[in-house]
Amino acid sequence: MTDNSSDRTVTSGEQSFEFDLEISELSALVSDCAIALFDADGFITEWNSGARHLTGYDAETIGGDHYRSLFPTDAREDGRPDRLLERTRAEGTVEDDGWRLGDGDSRIWVCEVIATIRADGDVGVPVASAADLDGYLWFVRDRTADHGRARELREEKAFTESVLRAQPDILYAYDTDGNLIQWNEQFERVTGYDPEPPSDVDPLTFIAPEDRDHIGDAIERILEHGERLTAEGRVLATDDDRIPYEFNSARIVDDGDVLGFTGVGRDISDRKARERELERLERLNAVIRTIDDTMVTADTRDEIEAAIVDTFAASEGYRFGVIGRARGVTTGEGHSWEPTARGGIDAAGADGCSSFVDPPVDADGESALETRTVQRYRALRDSSIEQWRHHAREHDYGAVAVIPIAASNQPLGALVIGTAEPSAFPDREREVLQEFGGTIGHAINVMAVRRLLYQDSVVELEFESTDRGDACIRLSDELGCELSVDHVLPLTGEVFIYYLTASNVDPDRVRELARDDEAITDYRLIDADSDESYWECVVRNATIAETVTGYGARLQSKTVRDGVAKLTVQVSSDVALQEFVDTITSAYPDSRLRSKRTVERPVETRGDFRRTVESMLTDKQRMALESAYHGGYFEWPSRHSNAEEIADQLGIARQTFHQHLRVAQAKLLSAYFGDAD
Repeated sequence: MTDNSSDRTVTSGEQSFEFDLEISELSALVSDCAIALFDADGFITEWNSGARHLTGYDAETIGGDHYRSLFPTDAREDGRPDRLLERTRAEGTVEDDGWRLGDGDSRIWVCEVIATIRADGDVGVPVASAADLDGYLWFVRDRTADHGRARELREEKAFTESVLRAQPDILYAYDTDGNLIQWNEQFERVTGYDPEPPSDVDPLTFIAPEDRDHIGDAIERILEHGERLTAEGRVLATDDDRIPYEFNSARIVDDGDVLGFTGVGRDISDRKARERELERLERLNAVIRTIDDTMVTADTRDEIEAAIVDTFAASEGYRFGVIGRARGVTTGEGHSWEPTARGGIDAAGADGCSSFVDPPVDADGESALETRTVQRYRALRDSSIEQWRHHAREHDYGAVAVIPIAASNQPLGALVIGTAEPSAFPDREREVLQEFGGTIGHAINVMAVRRLLYQDSVVELEFESTDRGDACIRLSDELGCELSVDHVLPLTGEVFIYYLTASNVDPDRVRELARDDEAITDYRLIDADSDESYWECVVRNATIAETVTGYGARLQSKTVRDGVAKLTVQVSSDVALQEFVDTITSAYPDSRLRSKRTVERPVETRGDFRRTVESMLTDKQRMALESAYHGGYFEWPSRHSNAEEIADQLGIARQTFHQHLRVAQAKLLSAYFGDAD
């Protein structure tokens, strides 16, 4: 194609129009369009000023190059230019968008149209054979700016959509007529909303009926007064659950016109759960404070138990309280439990609570009396355990907690409390209840000890034991000696300080075996002579004294000779003796009760105690003790006088004063702690 013009025919219907195709004339008609002519093989033959302006190539430079030279490398390698020309031959005209190359490998996004030029002069008509094709007409418009804007819009839309998808909150927008116009996937997941086909959706459709009035008022204030509001309401979820949400909403305004409102809804279930937990803890603490005040003034265990269950039953948030005592131990079967006090529930219902203290084998739980830990059972109205489900529905409660009551690691009983809330007793509340159970056990134990100290008569039991589970028996057996327990001081429910006298044994052997015994965590030689050594040992568990202390009993004496122990224990007359004996013989099977007797104890007045002390002191010892007391020697941190001043007043040496005072103090403490004759 060498001429700049030629005769062409365009066919329309049954009429034909002939015209001369002049590229310069086409350029004048479409000044902002790049126009070029290709020969039948796709090589560039004509190039107008628009094409030069678009690509930067002039006609001399680009002339003779193939159409494919205008494509980026990846498109050329993919064969895209050749396929476009092939389609043009088959279809007559082809439109395409894409990147093209300009001078200096600049990239231009274009919208192009390619049309066939037939040998017979027709333009844009399919060509059946190569002989019929004279060339191609190429029209191109620069759309780089539009493509950039479109890409920015797509990126902005993709970013917005990704934010909406990633947002854990529900996002929404409504117009002034209450039609839902924008939302995210979380909105669909929570509400179950199906946007296909679109329909008018009132904002209150997804709100629980009981919350619709105040949410509706909030929407009205937003639209009418432009307030930015935060409101709480429960969303109706797909599973008919009511999920608490906090909504933050504001108006949509354009040039002063109110278009609707938009906002964010955040799931506040965790926050509400924490608030409920805090409220429950506050109520529980109030209940415990009330019970603590009662336990201080109570005279009997029955009073303590009645106060506990009555206070729980009367407290908001709790349905009932049932307390029971741990009864005799049966080897291999654990402790039994019998209700002794109840509040907020009838006798039959209280008896039914025993299945929580000793749960069935198919239940997910353990006996609180055995584990010594609080057990909780939730959602009981729908429990898979039939007796629990029936009991919960009959007595209208949703969850229970079983609190073990123990002293010195000895189970005394268990408290069962019920609440309406099916998900009650979270971990923090269980911790408080665990501590509360220990407080009850301590109060009961202290009360038993107090009764033991002040009763006129007590029951004295004598045991004999060869059980090597007891650390003292084990130590005596291995040493082949006699050990006498002079005093036992409980540090905690599991740790005791033993003051022991070892007779006819080398102290080094005692030290060696004590070091190797796992139950003895610490030891110290206090004094020793040729026949005896006096020891202080810290023992963890593994002693009969632990079991005795748990019942508020008192170990009067314990002597172990060659692994055979004889123990004398005093208990209050109102202690269940058979249960107490069974507890000891079950914990230490190689033990047996040898005798039982009631011991009358004389009433000792303050004057009796004073006379006892005076009979033990010499005149010089009494004088040293009395002058030190009245002279302010024992006042601390600021003393009114020191040892030297008091010694001068008595006319004795300071060392002598210290000697008299120390002996007098020892005799006074002996009288107080019961070691005096």
